[in-house]
Amino acid sequence: MTAHLASLAAAHPWVRSAHWDPNREAIIVYPADSALAVRPAPGPLLSEHLEHWRHVYSYVYAAAEQRYGDNLDLSGWRASDTGAPFDRAHMLEWIDHAVRLVLRGEPATVLEVGCGSGLLAHRIHPRTRGYVGLDPAEPAVERLRAQALPGVRVVHAAAHQLTTAPVVEALRSVGATAPDRIVFNSVTQCFPDSAYLTAVLEDALDVVAPGGAVVVGDIRNLASAAAFAHWIEAARHPESTAADLARRAAARLAAEEELLCDPRFFARLADKHARAVRVACHAKPIGADTELTRYRYDVVMTVDGPAPATTRTVVWDQLPGSASGTWPTALATALRDPAVLVTGIPNALLDTQNPAAVTPAQLVTALPPEAAVLLDSADARVLAAGRPEQHAGVEAVNDSGAVELCTDPLARFVRLRLPEVLADHLEQQSRNASVPAIVVAEESVTR
Repeated sequence: MTAHLASLAAAHPWVRSAHWDPNREAIIVYPADSALAVRPAPGPLLSEHLEHWRHVYSYVYAAAEQRYGDNLDLSGWRASDTGAPFDRAHMLEWIDHAVRLVLRGEPATVLEVGCGSGLLAHRIHPRTRGYVGLDPAEPAVERLRAQALPGVRVVHAAAHQLTTAPVVEALRSVGATAPDRIVFNSVTQCFPDSAYLTAVLEDALDVVAPGGAVVVGDIRNLASAAAFAHWIEAARHPESTAADLARRAAARLAAEEELLCDPRFFARLADKHARAVRVACHAKPIGADTELTRYRYDVVMTVDGPAPATTRTVVWDQLPGSASGTWPTALATALRDPAVLVTGIPNALLDTQNPAAVTPAQLVTALPPEAAVLLDSADARVLAAGRPEQHAGVEAVNDSGAVELCTDPLARFVRLRLPEVLADHLEQQSRNASVPAIVVAEESVTR
């Protein structure tokens, strides 16, 4: 009977193959590639993962628990360490940083993927000729449409649909054939896996205007994920021993359901693209010490831009005043030269034992307007400062030696969801049989 049930499981359209394993006393299944596909259209398992997040955000936006007004809906923004809503002033600073990053270079038209309630749209549209926002959550789309912001079009669409006819028509309606900016701000953590992220970003890089940029904001950093997990558990369980904290942090990391990306993922993607793409990884130079400032970062991928200048590197510990804390004047003076990149700056948020360390927020106060605080290490423990448009990229973040560049939420989802679907399928196909355990082969989902 078990062999018969395995053959019934193998016949399901979401399954490539299945067999009975007597040692594990379970049916071992391998998902069909078509069930996990991104193109030409999302497969059913990938679609269910996307649908899960659509439901989550539809509920969040409909509930509007932290809605202060049309231009400030902070529903869902809660700190992982306390569970409390983020401070409103902190979130306003977070929004302002995101807006400045998008408007850097004064784009005429902006396409935002995952526009949500319009945190960025309200602040971007007055300074552009046209703005198009996409979101899969209907309550957010309906609410933003109803506000009828000048020069703004909102489309009910997911990230993988950014090249479809409704989006193209919306761009044309605001006078654009190709947007100058394509923005993904605080949305990639809901993507199924690196294959989906790659497909969507390749679309964006294909269609953005020459000299324009794809801005991927508020990315959860895989390179610092272990430190983040430990930080959360230490905040929630301050009485724990070091061994207990390590155990709790490891369990939290293993149970992670969101997509986390190493900054080097974007450099590798850029290297493979047909167009000339330059990547800059930005730290978040905002004041409060939260997970948003410690463990998230932003990426700007400039497409077919002018060739960068020859970089002249100044190392932080060679900068006058770096050890004594009197560095702001020296840093500002050094960065008057557009070719200068100051590297090796210890990040005080993550390197708490280094007396020469400074925070991104402290750094930004001394920078000329054209300069930015960048990552000089994938885990953000080391920072750099300079004009991102002038440099080919920070070597430490361009390093392609990392093996694991993204987590795999889809694999975890499939291991839970596919056995449920197949158990229902087998019960319907063989009503008198007892359905045994069903296990998705570990190696079968990873791509």
